Amino acid sequence: MTAKSTTILVSILFSLSMTGCTPETPEEKPETEPEPVAQVQTLKLQKSEISATLTAYGTVLPWPDKLQTISVPYTSRIEKIGVNDGQWVQPGDMLLVLKPGDDAALQWEQAKKELKAALREQQLVQERLNLKLATQQDAVTAQLRTEQAKVMMTNLADRGISQSRQIKAEHAGIIDRVSVQQGRIVAAGNPLLQWLEQNQWMVRLGVEPEDFDRLQLNQPVLLSPANKSGAQPIQGRIATITHQIDPVTRLLNVFVKPESNPPLLLNDFVEARIVVSSANTLVAPRQAVLPDGKAYSLFTIEKGHALKHHVQVGLENDTQIEVIANDLKEQDDLVVLGNYELEDGMAVEVQKP
Repeated sequence: MTAKSTTILVSILFSLSMTGCTPETPEEKPETEPEPVAQVQTLKLQKSEISATLTAYGTVLPWPDKLQTISVPYTSRIEKIGVNDGQWVQPGDMLLVLKPGDDAALQWEQAKKELKAALREQQLVQERLNLKLATQQDAVTAQLRTEQAKVMMTNLADRGISQSRQIKAEHAGIIDRVSVQQGRIVAAGNPLLQWLEQNQWMVRLGVEPEDFDRLQLNQPVLLSPANKSGAQPIQGRIATITHQIDPVTRLLNVFVKPESNPPLLLNDFVEARIVVSSANTLVAPRQAVLPDGKAYSLFTIEKGHALKHHVQVGLENDTQIEVIANDLKEQDDLVVLGNYELEDGMAVEVQKP
């Protein structure tokens, strides 16, 4: 073997020996992915009163049996009108000024002439009686005629035929309708105006006929005037439920009596929520309850993790839902924001609202 070959062989052997002595590098382990943490907001689950309501719309009207009509029993001319439709009046306020019409004035003149003639006849009979030219029966007849003429005059005067007459409000109230015009002749007994006292109005609601079975007399109703957005609802109760469909609206008319002193305007349009049922139960905000297939679910927080609950829903309104589940209790931390991203058992971090 040549010296050159020997050198090469020694180099190879040295390289192999050095390779075998090189310490093994430890195998690197893959890093563990951190557990996802969801950001949520919570509220305490509470037990409270919740009501299921039926929404209807209607109009403020006077009660028919409380509406008072003013008229006079003689033909009259309207000299002055002191009020308008919808005007509020106080006791003593002037409503109308009337003047007797031609027929009434003629009737008054005839009554005056009759009384004058009766008095003259009675005087003549008395003179004849003193001269023994008349009997006591003639005197009684003449006196009776005079008394009848006086009664007629008194009656006509009391009815206001003798002169112009002012009609004034006897009680505080609101004018529903003025039925006459200034200068017009109105026949005896025709209505002049209609008015009603304070708090004598109702609300007529139109309800869908299929909801008839859900209605009851004295049922609570919350009324909200359409012209006052955000106003506090007015308490009322159902007073009358009709049993026929309105041919114009095709709805069922339901009449509601508001509580005393309601800030309602006649002919105003109102929204009504009829309370058809209520309960004191566990109530959750609508955003906390999630659709889950054909059922519903919600999440609570326990030891920093989401806990899923399958629930049944009961009564509900615009903002709340009754939740029914054996594993729910008051003061549970209920997830109301971020719940769409949750899974059962997921770690969560509660943020302050």
